[in-house]
Amino acid sequence: MSTNRVNAVRTNMEKRGIDALIITNLENIRYVTGFTGSTAIGVITKNRAVILVDSRYILQAKKECSGVESVLFSGDWIETVAPIIAESKAERVGFEQDYVTIALHKKMRKVVAKPAKLVGISRVIEEIRIVKDAEEIQTIKKAAAITDECFSHLLEFIKPGMKERDVALEIYLYFYNQGANLAFGSIVAAGENAAFPHHKTGDDIIKKGQMLKLDFGAMVDGYNADLTRTIFIGNSPDAKQKEIYQIVLDAQMKAIEAIKPGKKGKKIDAIAREYIASKGYGEYFGHGLGHSLGMGVHDGPGFTPTSETVLEPGMVMTVEPGIYIEGWGGVRIEDDILVTKDG
Repeated sequence: MSTNRVNAVRTNMEKRGIDALIITNLENIRYVTGFTGSTAIGVITKNRAVILVDSRYILQAKKECSGVESVLFSGDWIETVAPIIAESKAERVGFEQDYVTIALHKKMRKVVAKPAKLVGISRVIEEIRIVKDAEEIQTIKKAAAITDECFSHLLEFIKPGMKERDVALEIYLYFYNQGANLAFGSIVAAGENAAFPHHKTGDDIIKKGQMLKLDFGAMVDGYNADLTRTIFIGNSPDAKQKEIYQIVLDAQMKAIEAIKPGKKGKKIDAIAREYIASKGYGEYFGHGLGHSLGMGVHDGPGFTPTSETVLEPGMVMTVEPGIYIEGWGGVRIEDDILVTKDG
């Protein structure tokens, strides 16, 4: 796998006019090399693919990173990168400008000796990551299945009188017992708290008659699921809760039905957004309709009013319309969608 991904990165480097690439983003390092540790630097040249790690991770890197050289560094990794770059005779050395601080950029300038040039680039690896291969898709499906099973469990577990954080803990424990991790901090938003799209889960008590918004996801082997459900505690939902829930659900279904290769992200976003607006709630849906999903929970561009992203088979996207009303609450429904050649 590493060799294929290294070659794909080299192809993208060539398109950008880059002879060597310094990789600092850990998700990108894991994608290219398979390394799962917390400290590493990747370097790809025309002839070498190297992962640099310190003494804590050298055995792990050798075990995990097939098709990539594992190199030990001590002290400042810049001193180990410098001869690799010099040996490559690269004229243009790329770095991931979206993840590099000014201080780190100053260090990198020491690596690149004139007349070579240090060049900031964006998404050279993320462009590859956005279309998933068969193995990645199966892993995401497993994460999504565990997340869906957890929701079924929560329907039996949640009772009036619990705190929001009690539910968040149960999500963590369920995933732990299934051999999964949290993809992100779970959002459990009771009653009026559901009006906050990214409510901070706390000590609020879940009460009978409230809506409860749950946004959570499992991580399996580094790949994430992301699911949102809105449920109603104790009683059947009242007329307004039913109305808004149905509008959000219908908006989601209409958007999902429209997903096809070749469609732009903004066109899918518009379908849900315009439907919600037609029902009188347009001002209460402020965020994008969805995002790419993979190693990152937000793995790349998705569905927004300005998205020029063109859908391709193999993309995994979330579709998550919502209506949020201050002082009342909110409804969001989110599912994870695989783009196929047929839709």
